[in-house]
Amino acid sequence: MSTILIKNGHVIDPKNKLDEVMDVLVVDGKIAKVEKGITDTADEVIDAEGLTVTPGLIDLQVHFREPGREDRETILTGSRAALKGGVTTAVAMPNSTPAADNQAVIEFVKKRAHEVGLINILPTGTTTRGQDGTRLTEMDEVKRAGAVAVTDDGSDVQNPGLLRNAMEYAKTHDLLVMSHCETDALTAGGVMHEGWVSTQLGLPATPAVSEDLAVEKNVMLAKLTGARLHVLHNSSQGAVEAIRRAKTEGYTNITAEVSVQHFALTDEECFGYNTDAKMYPPLRSQEHLDAIIEAIKDGTIDALTTDHAPHIEPDKLLPFEHAAFGSVGLETSFAVVLTYLVEPGHVRLCDVVSLMTDKPAAVIKSDRGTLSIGAPADISMFNTKKDWVVDPTTFESKGKNCVFKDKTLKGKAVHVIVGGEIKLRDEQIPE
Repeated sequence: MSTILIKNGHVIDPKNKLDEVMDVLVVDGKIAKVEKGITDTADEVIDAEGLTVTPGLIDLQVHFREPGREDRETILTGSRAALKGGVTTAVAMPNSTPAADNQAVIEFVKKRAHEVGLINILPTGTTTRGQDGTRLTEMDEVKRAGAVAVTDDGSDVQNPGLLRNAMEYAKTHDLLVMSHCETDALTAGGVMHEGWVSTQLGLPATPAVSEDLAVEKNVMLAKLTGARLHVLHNSSQGAVEAIRRAKTEGYTNITAEVSVQHFALTDEECFGYNTDAKMYPPLRSQEHLDAIIEAIKDGTIDALTTDHAPHIEPDKLLPFEHAAFGSVGLETSFAVVLTYLVEPGHVRLCDVVSLMTDKPAAVIKSDRGTLSIGAPADISMFNTKKDWVVDPTTFESKGKNCVFKDKTLKGKAVHVIVGGEIKLRDEQIPE
């Protein structure tokens, strides 16, 4: 029997409405006790005084790039990056090479995650074969292989009839549909948000309505089919209004997320032709950022994610129009949330912890994201007072393309436990 006792930490477990100084006892990889003054002996005692103790964070949108683009990221390097950010469970997007549209690729991801043995990695399958937007994936096959959802993330299913069929097919297998929402005819080569900044820079741009229309399409089809829909990386005012309206109407089958950069930064980050700020959906103007924050505050949003998208340096060291889309975020996400949401007083710490633990767990029907007795012992401990400057050269991720480069953030993961094993100790990953 292996035991770990965490003493004197400020425990925040939203699912169980805990927000006070308590102790946590882990026995054989499970949560055994969460209470004050635990006196049980343990193999290891962690003094968490001054630290915030939460369930391990869950990220619903991560690009591990393996198989196929191991030069950008691997399951090993991505897992190490996740630990440094306090993330213990990550949902792997299927746009690998080859795409995860079959049993073999999904089982490969599961096998590699098990071999690496650092965090929980949950694979997804594609919605269409090869993400070509024309032929549906065999959803029964990908579900049996272990996919927790289907998604063509990186591209949108443009054909409404095919998307309706996909939702109906997914519903028969109780598969979540995760939708990347854009309208190709409106995106049309745009490389950033259409507005004052794009005009100043003279860059081709994408109007927010491209996202708005696609979200409306997905939401309407989810209402029609009753399929479980999760709308990925929302960034526009119109998108969150459509989702809020559906939830107000009682459609509990529809959930939504925001990637942390979209409530923290505006398109002004693109000044200087900063390619680290090039991503999709693009960073938008202040009125959209304000709408995103309001949607987080009023409960429209169910999860905060990274959309961690690592690239090799040559793919970013190009003219803005030709550079790759995406920013890495696993090692900065909690700190961004603390710095840009909690510190300014927009949202309480316990509420954002919920958006990174029990609420995303509910989206994928996971038993993680909680410190309930008997739950898997995935636990993160943070120093929420520590200020640090983002230096991507120190990242565990292979991707150094971080939009928060050189910015001062608050909050660092100090210790992380996954499945009852200490995977991060004193901010370092034990070798």
